Amino acid sequence: MKLRWVSLRTLLFVTGVFSLILLVFAEEVAQISGSGLLEAALTTGFALSLISFLVIGSVGLGKKAVRDVRKVYNQRVAKCSICDEPLPEASLRQVGRLHSFHYQTVHPDAWNWNQKWRRVWVLTIVPCVLLFIFAMYIVLSGNYFGFLVVALPMIPLLTLTWLRSLKLRQFRREWNDQRKEKFDGARLVTP
Repeated sequence: MKLRWVSLRTLLFVTGVFSLILLVFAEEVAQISGSGLLEAALTTGFALSLISFLVIGSVGLGKKAVRDVRKVYNQRVAKCSICDEPLPEASLRQVGRLHSFHYQTVHPDAWNWNQKWRRVWVLTIVPCVLLFIFAMYIVLSGNYFGFLVVALPMIPLLTLTWLRSLKLRQFRREWNDQRKEKFDGARLVTP
């Protein structure tokens, strides 16, 4: 059976609404009467409905993640990110090997900065992953403070991503300024 995203969304909606209804009824039955059998049945139904909701959600997110990974894996890079010069087409795994000569010769400042930046990323990602695992342990042990701790690794990662884009924009602006100066200088020399 091939699940499409529309049918997954429908199943998610149905199981989610059903879970909420069972939860509300179980709470009402617990408050109204001491009927243990009806309350147990509603609670079990809620648990099973919630499990099916989570499984369906996991399948949907897993399918999307696989699709996104394939899209990134098959992505082709064919131009310089600074000067837009055409470069040999390469997958993301081959970019460093095929495009490094261009960056080393034409954009040496950007190349040197990128080499240093890679070390910063590695030194930042490892503690963030460990902090995320620790936060998941806190949440699974029953302390909801862990949800706040889960958000902490996102701060340095988002900051580094933002700083990298700013630096890339700076290199691009400097490249355009240098080209403009060369072009204006060549135009002044030529009568």
